Order: sequence, then structure tokens, then C-alpha cells
Amino acid sequence: MNILSWFFKPKKEKNILSYYPDAVLVVSASGELLYANENLLEILNISSDELFNLELLDIFDGGFNLVSNLIKSDDSAVVRSKIYPESEIFLEIRASEYEDEEEKIIISIRDVTNNQKMLNKLMFEHEYITKLNKNRSTFLTKVSNEITSPLHSINGFSEAILEGLGGDVNEKQQKYMKIINKNSLQLLELLNGILEYSKLESGIYDYEFKNFDFVTMMTNLFNKYKEQADKKKLILNFNLNSLTKRTFYSDENALKKVLETLIENSIERTEAGSIQLAVTHPDANCLEAAGINVTKGLPPQSYIMIQITDSSQGLTEAELKNIFDPYANVDKYIAKKNVSKSLEMGIVYMLVRILKGRINAESEPMQGCVFTFIIPAEKVNL
Repeated sequence: MNILSWFFKPKKEKNILSYYPDAVLVVSASGELLYANENLLEILNISSDELFNLELLDIFDGGFNLVSNLIKSDDSAVVRSKIYPESEIFLEIRASEYEDEEEKIIISIRDVTNNQKMLNKLMFEHEYITKLNKNRSTFLTKVSNEITSPLHSINGFSEAILEGLGGDVNEKQQKYMKIINKNSLQLLELLNGILEYSKLESGIYDYEFKNFDFVTMMTNLFNKYKEQADKKKLILNFNLNSLTKRTFYSDENALKKVLETLIENSIERTEAGSIQLAVTHPDANCLEAAGINVTKGLPPQSYIMIQITDSSQGLTEAELKNIFDPYANVDKYIAKKNVSKSLEMGIVYMLVRILKGRINAESEPMQGCVFTFIIPAEKVNL
């Protein structure tokens, strides 16, 4: 006699499958219930006589059709028990065929109620938070025009008055108008930063990856900031000699925003010396150190590393800590009355992540600052 035949042969003594750690149900090829161990009866809270008066479809969603599909796919499925629907019992089902004197199907069943309830709760909370973030960002975006329009008006009219377009302005009036103009610009900058960071944080940033001329973009940036550096008698140098090509695949606007912010901050921090920007292709060790998983066989020019080094007084350990987290730095920047700077570095960090890259900041007092980020220069699968 085949050993499995002995398993399923009706006996008064305990069947060997009763010692199996999971719940087990054996059915015929037509779906008739043949055997169930004690574990299954305990999970379903049902007697043997009650169980064998049922069909598979009475026990769990999908019934015999689900079991047939699981045999073909060699996979499992989580279903709800239908015996006591109010109890919300969730079962993980696996099925395999066995052929003895007749075809049989062995169904392994586990009670995953606690896990499934926890998963459902997490999914609900995730969906709720995602929806909440999107609603918040949508609200901020819609009301931004209601706020920025008056600010633009305040800024524009204050500049017009300072230029004398509304008539002569005495010294005291001019002083007040300069204060109004300055504060309106700061408020507008802060509002724009909050809106941009909110979009990035909520995952609704409107990005566009495409091929573009990287060298042309860098040339335009150099020309834009050369005059600003010259005014402070700083040397501004862009080194692109290590590049093997000039056309990259990325989000040009996001990359440009990152570079503009880092270059502007370097020029602002530095009182003497230089700002050096170097673009290279990082090797595999460098990519691994940055925490980037690279597809095997990917050519070296698939990534670029951009390093911006300045000769400023540098940042203290406290200033460097959490530099990319605006929430952690908000008190410091409020004290300096420049909260928008806190948002800028948070925006830079999130944009680099959107570009599928990594960014790092290093500094020592009186030794300058080094900001390094690595991004793909081609369409890659991460």
C-alpha cells in the first residue's frame, strides 16, 4: 500500500497528517472533502461533521476554482473564511496534486488573521496619509496664487515708488519702502520654497526625464554666476574635462535647480578664494560607497559625479548635522531670520533623490565645504 494512501485511509487512530503543523484539507479532483486534520477544525472553529457537510466555496472565497489556479501557479493566496464572516478570519492557502488510486488535492492552510489585519491597517494608513499629503499640496498650490499675487503687487509697487514713478519720495519714506520691498521679497521666497518642498514631499513634483545637452547647460550656469563671483573677487572654475559625452538623460530642470542652489550658497559663504566645480564619471567602488546598486555590465559613463568645493570658513559639526532636513534646522534658521535657506537644502536633497542619485556634504571649520552628488547620466534600471 502506498504510504500516502495509508495517510488518507479512514482510521479511528490519529492520522499522520494530524501531526502536521499547518492545517490540512484533502479533497478529491472534483472538490469533495475527504480529510481534515485537527488544526483546520480548530482554526475554523467547526466540528468534523459540520465541515464535511460543506463545499470548498462554503469555507473560503474562491473555493475549488481558487485551489485549481494555485496548483497551476504553484503560489499561495490569502482569502477570508466564509464560515464565520463576522470573525474576519484570514487564511493563506497552498495546494498541490497527489495521485493514488484516484486524484487528490492536498490543501495547506495557515491562519494569517493577525498579519492580514496589521497589513490592512498599514495599507489604510498609507493611503490615508498619501491622500492627506496630496490634498494638502493641492490646497497650497491653489491658494498660492491668492498669496503670491498680492506679494508681487507689493514688491512691484514698492520698487516703482522707490524709482520715483509715483512722485518725489523723501528720505524717511524711502527708508520705509526699502523695508517693505525687502520683506515682501523674503516672504515671496519663503512661500515659493514651502510650496516646492511640499510638492516634493507629497510626491507630486512634475518631473520630466529626457535627453539634453549637459555641456550647454553647464556653460550657461557658468556665465550666469561668473559675474556674481567676480563681484566678490572669487575664482569660479568649472572642470568638465573628464566627461566622455555631452548628452545626458535626466530631468534637466531638477538638475539645474540643484546646481543653482549649491553654487549660489557656495558664493554666498565664500569671502575669499574660489569655488571649484568638477564633473567626473565615478567608478564602481565610488558608486558602492554612495549606496547605489549598479546593474552589472553598466559602462562607467552611465553615472556622473558632480563635486562643488569652496574655500569658505566651512560649517561646524552642528551646522553639518541634518543639513538636508529642514525640520531639524528650522530653529537655527528662524534665529537667523532666513528660514528659506533651511528649505533650500531639503529641496536639493529631495531633487537628487528624484534624479535617482545620492548627495553628501563634508566640511570642517576654516577648511571650506564640499558637496558631492552622483546621479545616472543614462536611462538605468535601479
